[in-house]
Amino acid sequence: MILLALVGIALAASLLSGGHLEGLARVSLRRSYLILIALGIQVLVFSRRWQTLIGGGLGIELLAPSWSLHASMSSELLSGALYSLSLLFLLIAVWLNWRVPGIAILGLGLLLNALVILANGGHMPASLRALQIAGIVDSKMSFEAARVTNSSLIEADTPLWFLGDVFALPAWLPLANIFSIGDVLIAAGAILFVVHHTRKPLHGQSCIQLNDELIERENGPTAP
Repeated sequence: MILLALVGIALAASLLSGGHLEGLARVSLRRSYLILIALGIQVLVFSRRWQTLIGGGLGIELLAPSWSLHASMSSELLSGALYSLSLLFLLIAVWLNWRVPGIAILGLGLLLNALVILANGGHMPASLRALQIAGIVDSKMSFEAARVTNSSLIEADTPLWFLGDVFALPAWLPLANIFSIGDVLIAAGAILFVVHHTRKPLHGQSCIQLNDELIERENGPTAP
């Protein structure tokens, strides 16, 4: 939500200062369907219905209570695998389009997030202190009760913990949440992408400006 809000603010600011949406519409990305597939997977994994489904161990514990723990672990592994697969698709799309302004920075952020998630078995480690500052949870117990499928608390032996969600927007701010250094880079890349392509002169505008400059050079400045 924070990322979408920042990109939305950047887009609005660019449009209000003379930018145009047509520039974004003209952007051509290679294998753009990979981005749509990745986003679709993430929408599924973070959906309330999916959380309910895997949170109940896919219903297997109703058949045999002894299977409940195994089913829960399998569900978490499935969610982690799907989320990791979505990151892989995004990284491939970034690799194919890294020359597009903003994509390389965005891709670096995705890579950092992917590294820490893969190092932690498909989970993004989160700082309990950051969660408390953002007003999301107040204790480890409440985190476990409200835990989402791809999150885990940072412990003393957590690999690459510094790449996890260790930053927070305070609870008194709108859209308070936790985020990682990778998220910051993703936001920066997305903002650069939006601003560059909305501010980039359209082909027709460039031709008109070039023609005006040639006429001015030949005939001298025109009277205002």
